Amino acid sequence: IKNNFISALSNFYETSEINEIFYECVSHITRKSRSQIIMSLSDKASNEIVKQCDTMLSRLQTGEPMQYVLGFEWFDGMKFAVDSRVLIPRPETVALVDEIDNLKIKNAKCKMRVLDIGTGSGAIAVAVKKRIPEAEVTAADISEDALEVASTNAKKNETDIIFVCDDALSDSFLSGCEPFDVIVSNPPYICPNEMAEMRTNVLDFEPHLALFVPQDDPLLFYNKIAKFAINNLEKDGALLFETNAAYVHDVEKMMRNTGFNDVVVIKDCFDRERFVIGKKI
Repeated sequence: IKNNFISALSNFYETSEINEIFYECVSHITRKSRSQIIMSLSDKASNEIVKQCDTMLSRLQTGEPMQYVLGFEWFDGMKFAVDSRVLIPRPETVALVDEIDNLKIKNAKCKMRVLDIGTGSGAIAVAVKKRIPEAEVTAADISEDALEVASTNAKKNETDIIFVCDDALSDSFLSGCEPFDVIVSNPPYICPNEMAEMRTNVLDFEPHLALFVPQDDPLLFYNKIAKFAINNLEKDGALLFETNAAYVHDVEKMMRNTGFNDVVVIKDCFDRERFVIGKKI
């Protein structure tokens, strides 16, 4: 079976990546650990296992991401259901959850109110609620399909999240809401004219609504969310953004101009500048 994976995917992935995909897929099918799979590599696989592997390989050969083929991804130690309705959670995004966790330590309030804008799979919202059970976490998204996935993930991970379907670009976004202590977002920033430069496995399978800005302005959502946040955060409340390294200092400058203080840029686990955090004084 392993040789089948190597021959079928060698035009799409490096050998090290194919190895990871092989072990993840076989582990998912057989419910065996990697060490158990390694020990049984010379054994003849059953027809059912071969059939399931072939089905997965057919999908992988089209460029479909492994996480969609498996139907899940891990994030902050939890399993999240994912499919083409939501972006795949990235490991570097856990840093945002870490920062919110740190804010809780500094915040004397017994009930922190957190808003996740553009929640997608619900990874950030669920992880925050899991780490800070007493927090009131609201997760907003324009996509009802995404909210369906996020709601499933909240239930599977035994977290109580308030889900809201709303458009962050609308002037009436969450109108009448009570102030929040933390607002966090990893919004779209890719311009439509960049489509030609994107990889097939992203462009053909991940939801365009979560990837692309509707205009050729990569900071469109950042500007709108920052203005919303400055008016809807408590005093000493924090706004946290994830962005592309190419825009991180533009976002930093925009947040200062919007009225945020103590604005800092933070690197991700791969040592790339990716996050911008500011406080409302």
